[in-house]
Order: sequence, then C-alpha cells, then structure tokens
Amino acid sequence: MMTLTSKQQIRNDAAGTSRAWPTMWEWLARPMHYRAVRRFRLAAEHADAADLAALLDPGITVVVDSGETTPPTIRVVRGTDDAVALLRHGMRSRDGLVIVERSVNGQAGLVLSRDGTATAAMTVDFAGELISMVWIRLHPETQRHWNTV
Repeated sequence: MMTLTSKQQIRNDAAGTSRAWPTMWEWLARPMHYRAVRRFRLAAEHADAADLAALLDPGITVVVDSGETTPPTIRVVRGTDDAVALLRHGMRSRDGLVIVERSVNGQAGLVLSRDGTATAAMTVDFAGELISMVWIRLHPETQRHWNTV
C-alpha cells in the first residue's frame, strides 16, 4: 500500500536523480569531448575547412581574449564561416607551433606553444556533439608557467 510518506519519498528520489544527471552526463561525456577536441585540432592544423565546419555548431561563438589588463582586448566571432576562418588562421601548421590536447580549466582543451613557450590556451564547449564555443586566452606572460609544478 502506498502512503503519502512513500509518495513523497519517491518524489524526493526522483528530484535527486534529476539533479545528479548533469554531473553524471558530464562524467560520461568527457571521453567523447576529448575525442571531439582531437578531431577539432587535426582539422584546424590541416586547414581543412569542410572537416572543421562539420564539427562546429551553426551558432558557434569564438572568443579571443588577449589577456591584457589595460585595455582588455576581446574579439568575438559568431557563425561557422567566420569561426572557421579565424581558427584555420590561428591553428594552421607553421614552424615552431605545437598544439597539444590538455585539460584546460577542468575540461577538454588545447594548449598552443611556440618554441617551448605556451602562447595560448583554448577551452572548448559543446552543444550535444557539436562545438558551440571556443574560448582562446592569449597572453604569454600569464601562460609562461603553464606546465611547471
């Protein structure tokens, strides 16, 4: 027999499950995000516009933060075409540029370095399986101790 108390317990259990789901999904999706970041890196390094565009959400936003304090310089690009152009330019293969997959701020990301010095950190956010936002932080002075402990 179901009582009012047991009905309330079922509601509480269901509410707890709904609050736990986003955390569980983040844990389960993490490997997918790291694989997607790898595909993103490879497409950008090879300047493959079609492959890169296929990974991006149509409403993608790319934010480039210079990291400077006076005056702060932030550039925002929206849409697949502009995002592809910006990302291909900044990430294409060139002498001394190394792009590695790393956890940045606890999520899948990339670190760009030139001649052993970190020059940028990129975080990548997702809407489902597509990349919805890329945040690029430039500023060699704040990045110089990136891999030191």
